[in-house]
Amino acid sequence: MKKSLMITAGIFILLLNANAQNISNAPSAKGEEPWNVKYIETQGDYLVFSVEIRSAPDARPTFQIDDAVEGELYSNTLQTGSKVQTLKIEKRDNQVLDFKLVSGKTVYVKTFTTYAGIVEQSKANEKSFAGL
Repeated sequence: MKKSLMITAGIFILLLNANAQNISNAPSAKGEEPWNVKYIETQGDYLVFSVEIRSAPDARPTFQIDDAVEGELYSNTLQTGSKVQTLKIEKRDNQVLDFKLVSGKTVYVKTFTTYAGIVEQSKANEKSFAGL
């Protein structure tokens, strides 16, 4: 399983480089989160997510994906402040994925859970922490 995760991590990097696009709009409204994570679909043995990160060019936010069982699947410090990327993650039943964005002293977390072929975003874990 660890080997397949390493392969999947390699796929992440390829997808990030192939699908990354710069976007120019940083969060404009006060309190607006600087990112959006959306489950798109299931493709075979993979879950497909779209991640959009919007921040000031000098912020250099860090984006990370953690699996409750396997630990860290992916981590990247963005060279530009904003980007859109598509990610494929190997799917399993009863999987808990935490998408985390660290921007300055604020940490944003969105959690997705899979069970019986269904992917559900956990609203309770969609929060941000300031001052960490």
